[in-house]
Amino acid sequence: MTARFKSLLLCTLSLAIFTAACQSAASQPETIEMKSEEEQRQIVDNFTFDDYKKLFDDVLVEANQFDVEEPLRKWVIRTLAEEKLYYETDLTDAQVIALSTEAMEQDVSWKTVARETYNIHVTEDEIDRFIQQGPDQSDLPNHLAYASALGLSLQELNHQFDRDLYEKNTIWLRLIPVLEKKYGTTDNNKLVERYEAEVNARLD
Repeated sequence: MTARFKSLLLCTLSLAIFTAACQSAASQPETIEMKSEEEQRQIVDNFTFDDYKKLFDDVLVEANQFDVEEPLRKWVIRTLAEEKLYYETDLTDAQVIALSTEAMEQDVSWKTVARETYNIHVTEDEIDRFIQQGPDQSDLPNHLAYASALGLSLQELNHQFDRDLYEKNTIWLRLIPVLEKKYGTTDNNKLVERYEAEVNARLD
């Protein structure tokens, strides 16, 4: 795997498995307290496949208690995974639904802005290539445990369950040069902030 795709994979897996890692602190309700960076780092450094598998198994047990349909159920699973990995606060059921709904709606708006404002369209083949060259090559224990907990192969997880997130990554690669020209910077963090502001303006 090339260094470029390894870097993209790590970011993408953060989106796919631990979506809180790619959300700004400002997007989190004030009542939610995050684990310290040290605590989060200890999880990343020390958790084994079995540790992650137990965590995701517990997530699915909790997710099954929510009477929700797809695609919201998928976002509930992601929110509950975030809670166990990143939140010090124990979420109420209402918070889980609110956060999951917000994330789902923001994802739709994110892609809509790319399509309608910047005329960015990606094909199914482009998404498949991105997944095949990065996520499908993963041997990370969190990624493998996530697939196992869901009863999926790694390829099924990537190409089906989390395809919506990899679509977002594929779109972002097409957006980067356009946003660099528009905002006069190659700083990825600044580009993310500027684009998120555009998306949030649409949601307001």
